Amino acid sequence: MKDMFKKYGVVILISVFFVGIIAYFGYDQTKNIVQGKKANGEDVMFTINNEDVTANEFYDILYKDLGIQTAYTQFEKAVVNESVEVTDEMKATADEYAANIVSSFQSQYGTTYEQELVKILKTLGYDEASDLNAYMLDGLKKNSLIENYVLTNKDTVYTPYAEAKQPRVVSHILVKMADPANPTDEEKAKMDAVNAALAEGKTFAEVATEYSDDTGSAVQGGSLGFMDADTQFVPTFLAAALALEAGQQSEWIQSDYGYHLIVCDATDFETLTTYPDFYTQLTTFTPEIQPMAVWASAQALGLDFKENEEFKTALLNYMGITE
Repeated sequence: MKDMFKKYGVVILISVFFVGIIAYFGYDQTKNIVQGKKANGEDVMFTINNEDVTANEFYDILYKDLGIQTAYTQFEKAVVNESVEVTDEMKATADEYAANIVSSFQSQYGTTYEQELVKILKTLGYDEASDLNAYMLDGLKKNSLIENYVLTNKDTVYTPYAEAKQPRVVSHILVKMADPANPTDEEKAKMDAVNAALAEGKTFAEVATEYSDDTGSAVQGGSLGFMDADTQFVPTFLAAALALEAGQQSEWIQSDYGYHLIVCDATDFETLTTYPDFYTQLTTFTPEIQPMAVWASAQALGLDFKENEEFKTALLNYMGITE
């Protein structure tokens, strides 16, 4: 769970979970949309899970920010809140990330950290520094919504990405060299020792832990985790890693850092979904997954626009969805 927020780049506060998809609709363009059902004398924009969202609620939002983007944000929030059950673990994770952000801002801005934090939160639709935990929790809930959509729509959302980008999990062993084109006798001896250890039957992870000069991955048994064709590895390493099938090991590969042995640990969907970067790369490749997940969940909740077809059209256009 600690790595969950990394899936959509939310280790940086100013990142946004769902990017805007189309153009601008101002208050004047939307103020005449709502015609239909009323609740307590107010026009109803739409109903989610039998809960009415009234025109006045939307007018306040639209008038302040003048855009369908903000209306969509509120629509999205209503869908996510009704679709995702918040767990104690999610709350604890949100609190942890919020505390880390606050600590970072305190270190950077000192006594003015709260004002700086509020500036960013306001750009994300939140008003007070105390809303930081809510922002983090909302992000976790959105992640969960997207994860569930991907898992239940594997064939349509994952297969094209897998064919184009060859996602996988890899590990490596690095023998670092000052001049990879001219290895020293000592460097060659270390490569020989790695080969001998593997030939003796030691696992790749054991040998990586013992011999690899990439200390960051060595403590993880050589694991570099998730990667795909867009991962920023040096070209020779990237090409060699992508050429492997699951369970295969490469020959020694030269790079600017030295020589590497690479093993492909996994390429199956179930394993890939356990890695933080998988959803980032998948939704980058297919950004429409995000609004599609929201729309699918809204329909499952019994979304009803109550004859507000113009608003429905504006919303669908903004989301990039064609029914």
